[in-house]
Amino acid sequence: MRVWFSLLLALSLYASAIDDRIIGLIGLRTFEQNRLILNTVFSQTDRYKKNGLIDMVEVARILERLGFLPKKLKAPTPQEVWFFSYNNPRLFFRLTEEAMQEVYIFNYTITHIQQDEDGVLQAFAFTSANIPDPVRIGSFLRSCGIKILDIQRQGDTWRYILDSSTASLKVPRAEKSLDIKKSTSALWLNVSETFALSIVAKKGDHWFPKIFIYDKQLRPLGQIERSGPVRRLEISLPNGSYYIKISDKFTAKNIKNGFVILPK
Repeated sequence: MRVWFSLLLALSLYASAIDDRIIGLIGLRTFEQNRLILNTVFSQTDRYKKNGLIDMVEVARILERLGFLPKKLKAPTPQEVWFFSYNNPRLFFRLTEEAMQEVYIFNYTITHIQQDEDGVLQAFAFTSANIPDPVRIGSFLRSCGIKILDIQRQGDTWRYILDSSTASLKVPRAEKSLDIKKSTSALWLNVSETFALSIVAKKGDHWFPKIFIYDKQLRPLGQIERSGPVRRLEISLPNGSYYIKISDKFTAKNIKNGFVILPK
């Protein structure tokens, strides 16, 4: 991974001119053929900067509107999406998978997953006529606190260079009482603003609690289980708790009616 990562880092840090970023998405030949219109559209470069960085999501959005980034291919085609970041690996791995699902790509194979002193990498391969929309992927990642340093496209391969140091899960915050109507899978909550919870299973549920507690970087802090069905469970959270995952010991069908969450 180190060679790729070093190359991409150099590009993201030093190829700051907006022309270079556009070329990274549509290729040099297409850029040269359409230089006049592209230079005109992107002439006010400050409009395409966010917090001192080129706003790659907005650049991709404009290129889509101009027709330089199609959304579909003529036929199902093997494609790849590579994600790179420098930090926060647990959240990075989870959120990049969620980003793929955000563009309705579920039938994929993870072809590369790596972590070393240079950063973290996760790559997805799939076959589809639909192109993984960089605007939707970038917007989703940004909504999770991830900075988009660069987006590059080469043929049917996309590469995202990210800073996930401020990443967070998009889950309900247990700052006040929550009424979770239905639950088809485990329930994740942000518990960073509370020190204890009452979790009440709704009528019709047969909940055998299995709860995982994590810190801000998704490192495990503790686990709570009960061998018998529970209607109401009081839990105290250890210092540094940020997320909890509420599940059933046997099947999600046991908690299909949802919960009432009462923070303390």
